Amino acid sequence: MKFPAKILVLLFLLLSLSGCCGFDCNNDDDNKNPALLTLGFSDSIPEDLKEVFIEVDSITFQRTGSKDVVVDTFTIPEQNITNAETFSVDLLNYPGFAQLKVLTDFQISPATYSAVIIKIIANGINSSYVLEANDTAKAITIGNGNGNLSLDGMRLSSGIQAYTVEFSLAQALQLQPDGRYLLTTDGIRIENNTTDARLSGSIEKSLFSTTTICAEKSDPEVGNRVYLYEGNSFSTNDLLADVFTSDSNPVPPPIAVAPFAVASLSKVPSTGNWVYAFGYVPAGDYTMAFSCNTATDDAVNWNDLTIPLPVSQVYRLTLSEGENAVCNIAEGASC
Repeated sequence: MKFPAKILVLLFLLLSLSGCCGFDCNNDDDNKNPALLTLGFSDSIPEDLKEVFIEVDSITFQRTGSKDVVVDTFTIPEQNITNAETFSVDLLNYPGFAQLKVLTDFQISPATYSAVIIKIIANGINSSYVLEANDTAKAITIGNGNGNLSLDGMRLSSGIQAYTVEFSLAQALQLQPDGRYLLTTDGIRIENNTTDARLSGSIEKSLFSTTTICAEKSDPEVGNRVYLYEGNSFSTNDLLADVFTSDSNPVPPPIAVAPFAVASLSKVPSTGNWVYAFGYVPAGDYTMAFSCNTATDDAVNWNDLTIPLPVSQVYRLTLSEGENAVCNIAEGASC
């Protein structure tokens, strides 16, 4: 599955929704010193797709021993939607730091929630679908068949808190032999906006075609990605792998390290400069690598790509809580 680069500008779009919960929202015990949750959707884009629409039916917060908290009606003034039973969002509109705020100051009991379940309507191209570069629409299916994306939960305390569902579509969106796209939970994670770091920077355009294999590309702006791996003490760069899953064929070497996140590149229209962004990343040690030959990297199979390429384009860094880190990718650069 090929994903050439798509030009997008990183902007914060603040679209608020309100919801109704699936228990008594006026219960005094549930609302005593509530958590005020803001939940956003963001994504790391796959290239060469024009649209990735999902239609959301509900968002459920689960915790052991208590009733589920179900948000099942939505109001979006900017879209003239009031108390709608579903809403649709094109995830490609929210790359990097951008996010669609699907809940704003939503009152919910402080607790540990074991799972967050996003129920998606997947009934063909009239609900959730992908629009490819040639304007062909293909339906999205959900991995478990019931429309539910079950994600790890969160610990909510009293007061204002903000989280983001990060849709790393380069890992989660998988083209199937029947032509449909399978959306799985691979690469989809819930991140804490307060404690997570942000990582972004520019990319020196000459790196797109520095090596011989990349210089032979018909379009030097196609097939360029930035990969982020957990840990920064790898003994050799040969361990860094392209995207793969437990079902990959061929089977990756046992020492291969799969990316934690993948960022496609965006061209800033006003300057022509190229940038990347990892919007929400837990604090910790990471290795970041650029490769100029990633057009054949799909979301399922290990493709045995050379990462980094050029071989010098690997960066080891430590991200602190809440840090806005900048690492510019260029020949001779370091972070």
